[in-house]
Amino acid sequence: MSSGHLPKTSAFVAALTAIGMTLAAYAQEPRWFSAWAAAHNVGLVVEGLNGGSVRLLVRPTLSGRSLRVKLSNIRGNTPAVFSSAFVGVAAAGAMVVPGTNRRLTFHDGAQDLTLAPDESAWSDPVPFDVKAFQKLVVSLDITSASDVSMDTLALVSTYRATGHHAADTSADGFAPIPANAPDSKADEFPMYWLAALDVESPSAAGTIVAVGDSWIDGRCSTTENGRVRPDLYQRWIDVLAARLAAERPKEPRAIVNAGIAGNRIIPGGGNGPPLLQRLDRDVLERAGATHVIFQQGMNDIGGGATAAQVTAAMQDVIDRVHARGLVIVGGTLFPLARPDRARWPSQMDAQRLAVNDWIRTKAGFDRVIDFDRLMSGGPVYEGSQSLKPEFACGDDVHPNAAGYRAMGEFVDVRLFEKR
Repeated sequence: MSSGHLPKTSAFVAALTAIGMTLAAYAQEPRWFSAWAAAHNVGLVVEGLNGGSVRLLVRPTLSGRSLRVKLSNIRGNTPAVFSSAFVGVAAAGAMVVPGTNRRLTFHDGAQDLTLAPDESAWSDPVPFDVKAFQKLVVSLDITSASDVSMDTLALVSTYRATGHHAADTSADGFAPIPANAPDSKADEFPMYWLAALDVESPSAAGTIVAVGDSWIDGRCSTTENGRVRPDLYQRWIDVLAARLAAERPKEPRAIVNAGIAGNRIIPGGGNGPPLLQRLDRDVLERAGATHVIFQQGMNDIGGGATAAQVTAAMQDVIDRVHARGLVIVGGTLFPLARPDRARWPSQMDAQRLAVNDWIRTKAGFDRVIDFDRLMSGGPVYEGSQSLKPEFACGDDVHPNAAGYRAMGEFVDVRLFEKR
């Protein structure tokens, strides 16, 4: 018998068949993937929550056969106590599609949940036909809460009601949080307590976690005629998520948002916990994560950090992401819309350009998206470059909706293929 052949006995064929069936079953074993996420940046006092309900809209970017949600009091200063929680398919406004509202339980069957300050909890898994880009609504009945751990720039509608109405499918009693509420002074549309929604899928290729500051969080992405509008999903990562679903339907991937507007990488200032402190919770611990998009550093430079300090912090992030076996894609830093009006002197712009040079030529990123090449090209103000005028929002700092769309369309989807 030649060494290159094996006997084709019935037992041998049966063994191969059994192995093949085992491998196929393993390949189809469902796993958890983060399909929607929010990074909490503050805990703020909100009056009138005791004995009421809130209704929170989310839009997962991945389909699945069951789900679980994470409630967090990570930024809260007092306990938050909930008597019940439900999840259903969103209809118009605060309505829930009849027949879809499912009770959520915690800690193996408990309907109520108490979150101490700095505490989070996952719901028990619940069978649910989750469809990518179909809005879901999470409803919470609040027993008591004096402050709220939240993402202040959710850019989606949140509803409140007097009395407990989480089990209801109608919108009766619910009203949108007003733009002038204490927790929404900047018309940002906050997200209360909800930190993640995961789905269970046998076919997903992974989750991409986008982390950074307001360019990830999408400030100005829905601003029209000076007014911020909710529920439009016009961040550049929203554009990219839609492209991935259309162009890679056989390799479905979620994209989740871990951005915090005003956030810094380095401890010592900025909005919310700095990235070096929140990286594990907001990025590395996301279920099913395979890739990280990292675009951040302008707030550090604006706060006085040098290019050397920023790049050292960036390399720390890169090393920690690689230690988890994930691919990290870096984005270059593009200029402000009007740096002369944003207190951004040429010395700061020189630091930005030095960081970009490091990202392009020296950093340990696996791949790079050169957003600076796309977005730069506006007038030079006092020695500082600005955004292309067609991409500039009226706040003198951020891109407008067209700019965010251009960013989402600029990204090569092949960056997120397997290594």
